Amino acid sequence: MRAAALGPAPDAASTALTEREEQTLQLIAAGNSNKQIARTLGISDGTVKTYVRSLLRKFHLHSRLELATWVHRHTDKTTATLKADLDPAAVAGLINDLPVLVYRGDNARAWYMDYVSEGCLQLTGYPAEYLTRDPEHSFGSLILAEYADYVWYCVQCALLKREPFQLRYRICCADGRIKEVCETGVGVYSANGEVLGVEGAIFEVAG
Repeated sequence: MRAAALGPAPDAASTALTEREEQTLQLIAAGNSNKQIARTLGISDGTVKTYVRSLLRKFHLHSRLELATWVHRHTDKTTATLKADLDPAAVAGLINDLPVLVYRGDNARAWYMDYVSEGCLQLTGYPAEYLTRDPEHSFGSLILAEYADYVWYCVQCALLKREPFQLRYRICCADGRIKEVCETGVGVYSANGEVLGVEGAIFEVAG
């Protein structure tokens, strides 16, 4: 699978947010789910997903989690300042500067990734391309064998309940070091509820 590439910076018109998109952004910052946003704004779940997809496209991001991470960093700012900071290149740069691996990938035991942030290198010792452009490499291959069933089971249970998941396990890095990591993520679903994949963030647990 290939990583989703960041496109060229859009013009001012394409980065302008509609009133509904701004409202959606603020509700995401407050930690609301799509269903909660739909109830608050009096719109359908599908319409919320449309707004979220539009925001991801305008900011050149790859997942709702990336969007929420960036917005959360700016929740103490006024709306006017927040609007001034909505620069797609800056948002993408912030995600890649975080010391975490932000990902989106398949819901499969091998955990093949469609996208991983540049924090992959700091966490695992492998560049992002290692886990996204070569089908023979997967994040699952880094997970120690004794944790493989645990990770799979916990994620599947969370997906069945349509709940976020959080788990801790160990991985083997490029230099052979063993790291304990914490992963938090959510499922990616189609309009009819089918699981399309997972997205989340993985970071090292301080020793």
